[in-house]
Amino acid sequence: MPISAIDAAVGRRLRVLRISQGFEPDRFASALNIAPEQIGRYENGEERIPPRVLSAMADFLDVPMQAFFDPNHAKIVHSNPDVVPLPETTSDIFEALELLQYYSKIKDRVLRAEVLNFVAFLSQYP
Repeated sequence: MPISAIDAAVGRRLRVLRISQGFEPDRFASALNIAPEQIGRYENGEERIPPRVLSAMADFLDVPMQAFFDPNHAKIVHSNPDVVPLPETTSDIFEALELLQYYSKIKDRVLRAEVLNFVAFLSQYP
């Protein structure tokens, strides 16, 4: 079965979650009894993560399964009081990825430059 855009996005989010919690691929793979190369294939979107493996990853990382599917995990945390929030830095990473995703869709170079200037301007204010 071909890999879908959703599968690739889940792999990217897995990488973000793993890195944000300080796990090297070898240690993460060992904890899940998976070959480190397999983790790389999942994170690079080369192979779909089986549901049982994804569930084990979520348990190990102590995140809800939704964290792999929703680019704005902060929204999930705030809308569901039963979900334990991730550290602020992880939410920041998801927001940065979402911003990058939208930014990369802007094809006009002048408009891209203006967006960067606008974001730089906004970053000056707390």
